Amino acid sequence: MKKNKICLVVLVCSALCMQACKKTIDIAPIENNTSTSFYANEIEIKQAVIGIYARLGRNGTNTDFATDYFWLASENRSDLLYIAGETSAQNDQLDLRKYLTTPTSGTVSAIFARLYQIIKEANNLLYYTKEDQYLRYRAEARFLRAYAYTELVRSFGPVALVTSPIENDKAVALPRAPVTEIYTQIIADLQYAAANLQKVYSGSEAGRVGSLAANALLGEVYMTMAGYPLNDASAYPKAEAVYAGIINDVSARFGPVYAQLFTLANENKYDLFSIQFASGGLNTGSSLAGFITSSSSSGTPFPEWMYSTYTMQGQDMRVDSALVKEMKQNKDLRFSASIDTGYYSALSTVPTRTFVLKNIVTKFLEKDNTNSTIKAWNDQPRNFPIIRDADVYLLYAEALIKNGKAGVAKQYVDKIRTRAGLPALPGDPTLDDIKKERKYEFIGEGKRYFDLVRWGETDAVTILAASAAHYHSKLNGQLPTKRDLLLPIPQNELKTRSNWAQNFGY
Repeated sequence: MKKNKICLVVLVCSALCMQACKKTIDIAPIENNTSTSFYANEIEIKQAVIGIYARLGRNGTNTDFATDYFWLASENRSDLLYIAGETSAQNDQLDLRKYLTTPTSGTVSAIFARLYQIIKEANNLLYYTKEDQYLRYRAEARFLRAYAYTELVRSFGPVALVTSPIENDKAVALPRAPVTEIYTQIIADLQYAAANLQKVYSGSEAGRVGSLAANALLGEVYMTMAGYPLNDASAYPKAEAVYAGIINDVSARFGPVYAQLFTLANENKYDLFSIQFASGGLNTGSSLAGFITSSSSSGTPFPEWMYSTYTMQGQDMRVDSALVKEMKQNKDLRFSASIDTGYYSALSTVPTRTFVLKNIVTKFLEKDNTNSTIKAWNDQPRNFPIIRDADVYLLYAEALIKNGKAGVAKQYVDKIRTRAGLPALPGDPTLDDIKKERKYEFIGEGKRYFDLVRWGETDAVTILAASAAHYHSKLNGQLPTKRDLLLPIPQNELKTRSNWAQNFGY
């Protein structure tokens, strides 16, 4: 494991401890309990920033943000996965997959609370530091606040907009701000971050966001605004302009081999913004790999890949068989780097072992049963990328196509295809080409569901419903409707807010 990753994890642990000492941990907007004396010098401010990053990690819980949000609430609800069999545990995961989620879902509440915790701590830092000092740390805080609001608005719709510490009685009286107002704040925060950060950070600061990440997220925000539900076509030229300004720098970080994007040796080399994880039993490991598929309560599910005490936490989720067939036929290199078709039931020393056939996402599973640093099912070392090179390439290409410049977009789509071992397109790319490449490129990364939503309400519901109907005998739930394009507002939020209405259909 790289030294810079260890350093960052140590800082995260230290920051979490200090955060715990300085303030209570509950959802925001909440009463501010932070002493102004905490932000007295650069060391403390740096620790505060690292503490905000840490909210995307385990955050003192068994699961991290990537697991709860990008896997359970996103990939799990898309047409890429299906349930092959149910276990009695993880009912929230089942409800999300079967489109039976309710406002009392613990996973949904955890996502909502975690994002507002990021906003709360960013607001504290920005409030207790001067505008003309510590610009780098303020820029990181504004990026992280913008990121939290980005996920809140696309998953929950209108929410309360809070940009400074606020008392409880005032917080619960805040209305759900219009989505356009929230995006205005997000854009301002990202533009500030882009103007006050270096392009990327390396060495001991690898993994912290730079201006490339800020601009990449800004472009994604514009692309989201251009799609459903805002359908703001004026956002496409804005996205194109942002991406045009960073495309050369992103190209310099383009990983030539797809499989190498997800190795420990190359972490923070190609991606622009990722959640940092490290093994070692310090509560800084990833939990995502524990939700690959279900297994019996005894025995190790992946003997040749994991140590003997590894256990699974999820349902029996498998990759759509049609997608598997198509990727195999195309000899798409992204397939073997993202998906395994099964695993042996025992080590090679056991003569009666069998090969268990299951198409499962293993992109973030560290396959090393000799790795003594991995201490538990939720102690995996793989980082989780939120923004990487292909995001910029494909979203930029999509914006160019929308702006009538498909000829310019071709080079970026072809680079993604060539890396996947596929031939260049015979002509200019279409939106259907973009949709296919995004589907294959980001398997397991939680992007598919959000792509379907922004591409349009009708198509999203049709595609999701068709997938659910195809696997209906395994689903045992209900077909998705317009309701399922947003998550419900957590019930514990509605209990304290008399001026909030629940999202449609819940």
